[in-house]
Amino acid sequence: MQAKKDAARAAIESKRLKEDEEVRRIDEAFLKLNCDLDPEQTDPPSRLRKLARECIFGTDAEPRAARTAKMNMIMHGDGHGGIHYHDGLVDINGVFAGRFHLVLTNPPFGQNVGEDQKFGGTEETRVPTERAYLDRCRERYGDLWETTHRQTQKRAADKDAILEAYEIGEGKPNRPTELLFLERCIQLLQPGGRMGIVLPDGNLNNPSLAWLRRWAEGKARLLAVVSLPEETFVSADATVKASLVFLRKFTAPEAAAWEDAWRNAHAKHDAAFNAHRSRLCAEYGSRIASGDSPGLAAIMREADSVGLTRQLPEWKQAEPPKYPRGVGMTTVGKTRWAGEPTDKKRARELRKRFDETWTDETGHKADALTRELRIALRKVDRSHNAALWREVREILDYPVFSAAPDAVGITSTGADGPNRLPEVLAAFRRFESWVAAGAKPSDIPQFAEQGGITP
Repeated sequence: MQAKKDAARAAIESKRLKEDEEVRRIDEAFLKLNCDLDPEQTDPPSRLRKLARECIFGTDAEPRAARTAKMNMIMHGDGHGGIHYHDGLVDINGVFAGRFHLVLTNPPFGQNVGEDQKFGGTEETRVPTERAYLDRCRERYGDLWETTHRQTQKRAADKDAILEAYEIGEGKPNRPTELLFLERCIQLLQPGGRMGIVLPDGNLNNPSLAWLRRWAEGKARLLAVVSLPEETFVSADATVKASLVFLRKFTAPEAAAWEDAWRNAHAKHDAAFNAHRSRLCAEYGSRIASGDSPGLAAIMREADSVGLTRQLPEWKQAEPPKYPRGVGMTTVGKTRWAGEPTDKKRARELRKRFDETWTDETGHKADALTRELRIALRKVDRSHNAALWREVREILDYPVFSAAPDAVGITSTGADGPNRLPEVLAAFRRFESWVAAGAKPSDIPQFAEQGGITP
């Protein structure tokens, strides 16, 4: 609005009018523009009224926080009808999947969502069924709301666990709340929508959560990570080192590019790793079949001459995991006899001799070799996954902004303090301009000049 006022003033001043006339016209222009900041203007609705009443929605499972937010909205032009005392993981009113351009959240840390938490099981997870509510939402939000609400109603009727509504929660006994909120925020966004979330740093660097980072990598583009000082989140119980993480949900072309990158990666690497698996099975197969016994190996060679072969079945791969993206685990079965003997009587004699020669010690050796083969195959699986991810990341490589301001407006005692976040924002704007211009390494902005910020 200030930019519009500045433009209006400049346009009027450029006409070189008499001072009184110039002041009058500027006042008229400003009065007209100010109408868009009047929450009471209804015909046409002011920009502020539309923003407050139609664009801002929020949920909180803590009733005091919800009441405070409602009052804050009333003080800034109403719009409190979009704020709800409700579990943020369950749809309510206008808060449903695929609806928002922008989502901001500071989810609770150190809590879990368990399989005992059900749709409709508590006041915070209620799924309204009142006719007036249904009619109002159907009229306001249309078909997208209708579809998602039917799903939510069915889950409540079936007493489904909230976990089951989330890809990373399905089939799990529990998940940390902040992990589900990451998926929830991405779920709520329209394609191309942006989100900002506060996450404990363990989510960003703990090796055991690499699966989470890879899952998110396939859903959204990472825009920025701002590491916060330890004193930002301090309670009587603990201090949580956290970061602000900003993501943009994939658009349809970006999602297609992600799938194309994986197809290209598989086309480039699968054949070589599959050949490696086959070589390992061939090397270990006869040793496992004979338990490394020369006598049994001789019987096997004789049996092979009459068309009877003792061998490992071909290796198989399990279905790829739902997340993170990658190959399924390679498995091999137990050795077995195969083939159509040309001399069946001789084949039976050789099988009998083989069984009589097999000992417990031979079995232990065969088992040890099988374990050794499976370990080798797991190693191939890990290398295969690493090669695929490396390839995809090279194909879809992009720069990410990161910053570590030493002060964000709060001290360890909870008092106000110096704030470097405006400098971080200025640096991010420079980063955005650099990316828009092609992100040439030779032109990268010198972010360190901002002070307290690391590129």
